Amino acid sequence: SLAGIRIIQAAAGAGRTMLITDAGQVYAFGKESFGEAEYGGQGAKCVTTPQLIESLKGIFVVQAAIGNFFTAVLSREGNVYTFSWGSDARLGHQTESTDVEPRLMGGVLENVPVVQIAAGYCYLLALACQPSG
Repeated sequence: SLAGIRIIQAAAGAGRTMLITDAGQVYAFGKESFGEAEYGGQGAKCVTTPQLIESLKGIFVVQAAIGNFFTAVLSREGNVYTFSWGSDARLGHQTESTDVEPRLMGGVLENVPVVQIAAGYCYLLALACQPSG
C-alpha cells in the first residue's frame, strides 16, 4: 500500500508505471518483460500493486523515464542510471546486454551533472548542466 507515502513524480510507458516518492524511493507496477522491475523472473508478468524497487534503495531518485523495454532514473546528485533491455545500445553502457541491475551511465555524461531526463522508443535524452569556470 502507498498509504502515507508522498508521490512526487510518475513515469509511464510501454505498459508499466514508476512512482517516485519524496524520500527518493521508486515503486513500479504493470507489465514486466525483461526483469526491469524486479517482480520476479523475466517473462511479461503483470503486477497490479506498486512494488518497491529494491535495487534502487541506495540511490536517492528524483526522476524516472521509461522507454520501450528500458528504464532510466536520475539521482539527486545528477547521475543517470539505466537498466533493462540493452538492444541498440539504448542503455548507454556501450553493450547490447540486458542489465536487470541499474548501472551508472558513463561516457560523455561522466562527471557532468544531469538535471532532467526523457525517454522514447529506443533513446534517452539527458539535459546536462556544464558548470562554467
